[in-house]
Amino acid sequence: MAEPRETIVVGAGVIGAACALQLQRDGHQVRLIDRDPPGAGTSSGNAGSISTGSVVPVALPGMLRQVPGWLLDPQGPLSVRWAYLPKALPWLLQWIRASKTERAESYAAALARLTLNAVEDWTSILEAEQRERLIHQKGQLLVSRTQEAGKTELFAQALRDANGVASETVDEDALRQLEPGLSRDFKRGLFIPDSGHTTNPQALTEALVALLQAAGGQFTRAEVLEVDQSGGQAQAVVTAGGRFPAAKVVVATGAFSLDLARPLGDRVPLDTERGYHAMALKPELALNRPTSDMDRKFFATSMEEGLRVAGTVEIAGTKAPPDYSRARRLLRQAKEMLPDLDTSEHRFWMGYRPSLPDSLPVIDRARNVQNVWYAFGHGHLGLTMAPATAQQIVRMLRAPGGRLDDNDFRIDRF
Repeated sequence: MAEPRETIVVGAGVIGAACALQLQRDGHQVRLIDRDPPGAGTSSGNAGSISTGSVVPVALPGMLRQVPGWLLDPQGPLSVRWAYLPKALPWLLQWIRASKTERAESYAAALARLTLNAVEDWTSILEAEQRERLIHQKGQLLVSRTQEAGKTELFAQALRDANGVASETVDEDALRQLEPGLSRDFKRGLFIPDSGHTTNPQALTEALVALLQAAGGQFTRAEVLEVDQSGGQAQAVVTAGGRFPAAKVVVATGAFSLDLARPLGDRVPLDTERGYHAMALKPELALNRPTSDMDRKFFATSMEEGLRVAGTVEIAGTKAPPDYSRARRLLRQAKEMLPDLDTSEHRFWMGYRPSLPDSLPVIDRARNVQNVWYAFGHGHLGLTMAPATAQQIVRMLRAPGGRLDDNDFRIDRF
């Protein structure tokens, strides 16, 4: 007898878990495979924000002028390890090209398709018990010490307005009403009411996998070695613990996705924006919603375990050891943002944001293998985009030829 063939999703981060659950619900027999527990990697360490307003790409017009200063400051919002610069340079050059006005406008429209309904998408993919515990819709607050917005901020707001993101400007007095613990240094803000957040990102991914298993899907802990293919068809997913025959394969392994994509003939400029967080374990205060310091480029969010401050970008690949001085600086900046914050007990973390220069993910069929699809490269927005990405994957697997004509997230766009 022929071995049964499953739809195999590789990668149990938030993107892979969401794809696996939606495919199981769509009638596939799904096996989700990862060497680590669900959500244990990068998906566990984010700021928890479900950013309905995140249509603004990372690269914006005028940002090029700021890059030299950032690079010369080892603790600035963007850092490149000099030993890694030769490898990072092609990605950085494409990132700079992506900052042109017309490109940024196009990317914002594409980001809107994955983010505008993010909270609604999350409430629809979860069941009542998980929604009540894990999803909170109290908006998002961006705050600044300056009296007036600069050109980059004004352009970002124009992108929000053009793409239907509801927002409200907030003066100094209103800031205190929204977040009483904020420093008096902050003079104004922007409130995005439709955004939401989770207080436990890892538990959110674990909930998706529990729903997958309740629906009849499987989760297997194993290190994936390769996708075995012949004649333009994937035959199996090969792991350190055995071989799993595959009818279809979805690769959603974040920053490590190219390890499986390259042998299938696919190359894209994927790199890692290494992100850090610091968690104040007994903060003695709470924020009502995720709050971003626009000047210093980080988010602070109250979580089940404490208050997390997350942000900054370090370009150094996946092999360099963490530089936890960046997390220590985040902790100091959190104290400046929230003067009554107790940071005496804390812990640090570093993870790998899988990022492409245009801030858009790859959600597409492999170019040369007809039954392999990709869902990776979500950068800072994996948590926000996970349900919409899963919906896109379901549509692709239903579509003739496994591709969609109106796809902003094509693998061959580079």
